[in-house]
Amino acid sequence: MSAIEISRRGLLRLAALGGARALAAGLGLLATLQLAPAAGPALLGEWSMLLAVQGWALHVSECGLRSVVTAEGAATAGGPRRLLPAYLGTRLLLASLVTGLLLLAVARLAPDRLEAAALVLSSLFAIALQLDWLALVDDRPVLAGALLLVRPAAWCLLLALAGTALDLERLAALFALAWALAALASWPLLRASPAATAPTGVAAPLPPARMLRLGVPLALVTLTNQALLAADLLLVGLVLGAERAGAYYLASSLVVAGLVLANAANQIATARIGALRVDPAAARAELGRQLRTATLIGAGLAAAGALSGPPLVALLFGPAFAESGPLLLALLPWLALQHPSAVLQGALAGARGQRALLLGNLAMTLAFAVGLALALGFGSAIGCGLARTLAEAVRTVMLARAARAIFAAPQQETVAERPSVATLPASASSG
Repeated sequence: MSAIEISRRGLLRLAALGGARALAAGLGLLATLQLAPAAGPALLGEWSMLLAVQGWALHVSECGLRSVVTAEGAATAGGPRRLLPAYLGTRLLLASLVTGLLLLAVARLAPDRLEAAALVLSSLFAIALQLDWLALVDDRPVLAGALLLVRPAAWCLLLALAGTALDLERLAALFALAWALAALASWPLLRASPAATAPTGVAAPLPPARMLRLGVPLALVTLTNQALLAADLLLVGLVLGAERAGAYYLASSLVVAGLVLANAANQIATARIGALRVDPAAARAELGRQLRTATLIGAGLAAAGALSGPPLVALLFGPAFAESGPLLLALLPWLALQHPSAVLQGALAGARGQRALLLGNLAMTLAFAVGLALALGFGSAIGCGLARTLAEAVRTVMLARAARAIFAAPQQETVAERPSVATLPASASSG
């Protein structure tokens, strides 16, 4: 395949997944337009805190396994479906353990929220059974993009049917049902497409123990990612009150909707760099193309958000969410940095750079903790948004240094022959 064809195929992948995520973000905005006025800032703040807990539970129960099978599927003899028995069994076992432990904690600490917590946590099983990652490994980006739309479309429709009769338990039930429908829609992928049946890989299917060894570092990475996305939401509610958490949640949701292309680029980078791991020169070229594209997109979206965001918030959500406009502006630099950072995270995951990812995320977490503590100490929700930017800047610098060592240094040309970047000396993997 020529360089032009490779570039076109890469753009198709980004357009298909990015376009689908853009449509999903549009559906998410429509759902927010329904939810925010019906719920009000207080209920919306409680819902945001419950979602923060669900997000952490999801990443613990996932344990990095989705990224592992996405990166390793193309290299597996017989294709990615050979990984399903070990993958699904481990995912469902972990979901059961996490759900049971959390429900015991909720029953003791907040028994009045036990029903809502149980309903939200039931989504962990549906998410484990969602198989859209098979379409990514099969290099079927249009199908992968279509499957991304099922959950937000179902959520939007269910909220419309519910109307204004909302409480925390009903929201949790609708949320779990939307995820269940998304899982069901992905099950036809259990049958491989004709193009995906030829076994291009040569590696034996990973056993559960090996999956976990590769996945645990990635789980720690995603947990620190979740901390960046959810710790401020939870702490703003606990320290500054549920109403301010509602305003912060709305601004954060709108900015996160702008990450559709970043999330798509992350998934593409994981799958493509994983497939190109045996060809370091091709992996370097692919990473360079993806980084340039993602950086331009992030800068453009942040600029557009600065111009149009606050007026749209005032127009669409009214005076009850007046604080959300300035909060949105404070989060836009984080939006810009997320795009190149997402590519670097995906590329390092595809290259088995778990150690470098973990070091970057630990540095991010430390910076975020310092910034968030200062912001909450001054009672500033805007400061919490700026703390996200500080943390993301620290991580992006560290990941860029690690990627340069792995993908650019001549002595790393045999990266595909090593079992994991985690076996490198600290000085080589952390920059």
